Amino acid sequence: MRKLIAFLLLSVIIFTSCNKVGKNEFRVNGNFTNGNNKVLYLFEMTPNGFQALDTINIDEDGSFKFKHEYKEPTIYVLSSGGNDYITFIPSAKEDIELKAQFNALSSSYTVKNSPQSQLLHDLNQEYIKTNSVLNELKQTLHDNKFEPNIEEIKKKLFEQYNLLELHQREYIKKFVTKNKGSISSIIALYRTFDNHYLFSLKNDLDVYVDVYNELNKIHPNNPHTIGLKTLIEKAKKEQNQAQELASQNDKK
Repeated sequence: MRKLIAFLLLSVIIFTSCNKVGKNEFRVNGNFTNGNNKVLYLFEMTPNGFQALDTINIDEDGSFKFKHEYKEPTIYVLSSGGNDYITFIPSAKEDIELKAQFNALSSSYTVKNSPQSQLLHDLNQEYIKTNSVLNELKQTLHDNKFEPNIEEIKKKLFEQYNLLELHQREYIKKFVTKNKGSISSIIALYRTFDNHYLFSLKNDLDVYVDVYNELNKIHPNNPHTIGLKTLIEKAKKEQNQAQELASQNDKK
């Protein structure tokens, strides 16, 4: 009897140990509808591009699980191939839960147990909603292109277009202000609207500098912080050169 009890206790300890997430790692548990026996690809988003890390096989029931070493905050991408993917930012010891439709990861996924990843999810949902409205405006323009009052229609649609872009800019500004020091602000900075960046280093350098200053306080040695610093320094140098050239031309 004692041997049986000891065996059961040992089994519990082993099971608990196997399911525990270590302090220098994170784990992702997921279930993707229609993902049976499919393959996922894990990448790290770095300042120099995407780095392939692993291939994850989805089980017959659509579930998957993997652990990965945690070193510092960074952006990961879980892709089904092509342009459909989930971005997430894990922290140490997190046991992240993902659910989605396999063929529509970015638009259908939910995330639990990861506050930074939830920020990216919220940012992504706003992006999807904005693009949906933008597509409706374009469709309305297309559907009415032969109407006699097309110029009036264009004017109204253009006003709505400008308001939509302004709304998205304000949303991003509030996002980076509210989430100062979060790596998610890097993704926010590079959000686009109708195939152009909402914020540019040329016209919105102050926004980039604010994001960098907050990141530098918390993550001074993070590659994303260092990469942003490099971009800012390059932009400042180009601005100074342009100002010097303009000054020289004025003297002529």
